[in-house]
Amino acid sequence: MHYESIQFILEFIGTIAFAISGALLGVRRSMDIFGTMVLGLVTAVGGGMIRDLTLGITPPAAFTDSIWTLIAVVVSLLVFLSFYRRGNHLNSRFLITFEKYLVFFDALGLAAFTIVGMNTAAGIGYVNQHFLILFCGMATGIGGGIIRDLLAGIVPFVFIRQIYAVASFAGGVLYLLTYQSLGPSVAMILGFSGVLVVRLISYLKNWNLPRVIVEDIEEGRRGQ
Repeated sequence: MHYESIQFILEFIGTIAFAISGALLGVRRSMDIFGTMVLGLVTAVGGGMIRDLTLGITPPAAFTDSIWTLIAVVVSLLVFLSFYRRGNHLNSRFLITFEKYLVFFDALGLAAFTIVGMNTAAGIGYVNQHFLILFCGMATGIGGGIIRDLLAGIVPFVFIRQIYAVASFAGGVLYLLTYQSLGPSVAMILGFSGVLVVRLISYLKNWNLPRVIVEDIEEGRRGQ
């Protein structure tokens, strides 16, 4: 399969997966239909906008190639309507079950957009600028999620729970190591698989990066 076809497939997967994850968070935060659609949209296109601005691609592709924006909006709307029709959806068993798939959708989006971002940078002539390529991949993969969480009023998931950005980094490195020797098509598939496997295993094993747990001041005072 030609690398351009793989690029399209990955972008399609990433757009749908991230739109779903963003819309799900909107539902969980009790946002209205507009807020839910905005959250799904920024999750799907936010990382790509950061990448494009970094690479000097203006206006960003989200504004010039509207198919991806349209897909994100439609998917977000469908997610909202699927819960809205169930009434008190936040307490429903359906939501609890569906949230289990959120991690998988998010992992798919992370893997797909990491490689899309790297391939975009490589494709416009920065193939030997490894740091730039890796940054563009990670920015595309995690940027939308960071914007999503900030708009939802929570600490970005990438900073506090499990292996997330590291999964993007690991798959990105695998892409770089195989790009020249095996070609872009194989590198994209291996990089995508690497991100997905590391992310899902870290979730199943509950792997976390080390962090310092600071005792809440008020709780500390009450304990004295």
